[in-house]
Amino acid sequence: MPKKVRKQSGIVSWLTESVRPIFILDHRSRVRFFNRGCVDITGCQPDELIGKVCKYRSAMLESLSERVLHSLAPPAEVYAGQELFTEISLIDSQGKLRSPHVLYSPLYNHAKELIAVMGIMTELQETAPSLSPTFSQQLHTELAGLTQRSHQSYNLDTIIDRSPAMRCVANQIQVARNANVPVQIRGDSGTGKRFISRVIHQQSSEQSRAFLTIECRQLPRTDQRRILKDALNHAGDFSSPGAILLNHVEDLALDLQTWLAQMFQLKEWPSQYRLFTSTAVKLKDLVEQDKFDKSFFHAITTLTIELPSLLDRQEDFELLCQYFVEQSNKNSLKQLTGLTREVHDEFKQYPWPGNLRELKQVIQEACELCPGPLITTEHLPFRFQTGKNAQKSLPARQAEFQPLSTILEQVEKEEISRAISATKGNKAKAAELLGLTRAKLYRRIESLGISKDSM
Repeated sequence: MPKKVRKQSGIVSWLTESVRPIFILDHRSRVRFFNRGCVDITGCQPDELIGKVCKYRSAMLESLSERVLHSLAPPAEVYAGQELFTEISLIDSQGKLRSPHVLYSPLYNHAKELIAVMGIMTELQETAPSLSPTFSQQLHTELAGLTQRSHQSYNLDTIIDRSPAMRCVANQIQVARNANVPVQIRGDSGTGKRFISRVIHQQSSEQSRAFLTIECRQLPRTDQRRILKDALNHAGDFSSPGAILLNHVEDLALDLQTWLAQMFQLKEWPSQYRLFTSTAVKLKDLVEQDKFDKSFFHAITTLTIELPSLLDRQEDFELLCQYFVEQSNKNSLKQLTGLTREVHDEFKQYPWPGNLRELKQVIQEACELCPGPLITTEHLPFRFQTGKNAQKSLPARQAEFQPLSTILEQVEKEEISRAISATKGNKAKAAELLGLTRAKLYRRIESLGISKDSM
């Protein structure tokens, strides 16, 4: 009597009820299987994930299903046939940060076509050396963990703060969102001043209202006044904004600065409007030069956040690169894993005068040029190559010049001192040697501030 073969449905049932977390994604990264073990470790139900697409990105998402979904996405190398054992990060249904390891195995049909990827999760810390993650995959794991921790600590998901400078900024953001006072954000061009002001606004009680940006550098005084007047006249309306950013505030007309300063002094500024100002210059210097209203300066600098340049964020640099790659994955069918070490080395040798803005643009263009899974040096865009070449062509050091009057005064002081010394202090004889009258010599000594010690 032939041996009875158990129906396949029985095997599926075993796998479904297994406490060993197992999930399966199809070749398009859609979840096709999510068993009981996965439910236990994540708190997410299968019907919330089945049929949905995983994206290889680390953004913090409010929905449990979205958090779990994107944490499951394998590196692009897995879809190229590579088996990997790597760590992932997710916040479960209890709000607990979990970091299980996942063994990703590509599955093929008889035609050697990839049909699915199976993932087996374990919270054991043993690793398989031959399947260890690459450098970019390690960055993805660290970025995901940092994103989750930042959300738990600060309720922020887009601040990469491995560096001391950015940890200070993250703490200041937390203070700013709990204090209804104007916020001044200062930093070089491209450091993310507008972005930080939006982050603070999104954490406020007025987050549902619009964020109004007034570009002081681009607008003439009449338009600056009109926009401010319209906003202030409609304060409290349903459509009014919840925050106003005066970008490049140093270019706000002086009379408007005085007007706004008086509003703050008289407590006439609408309480529902959070005022943000941003600048790349030192406003205190402009105040001392009477180019910026002193009262307005004190009103808007109650809380000041200083943003570091990219070169002052060395500890964040690799994670920022990984973050921008994963941002490109968000709206693309093509999913990239990251950058090669050679690209990281190239980037570290470049001074990045445009800071974060320039880094983001370069990586976005490289993502478009790269077929995957890793961005190599050949995918770096023309803008980066020309920027690098321009830095090489700059002279090592530019010639320095002093005002001619300064040089002549120094020569005159030295000659007068030498003549007086040669005549043993006889100023009448010294005047003759220099071709001056005695009275003129005395005037020059006083004017040049020549002390007796130097004679």
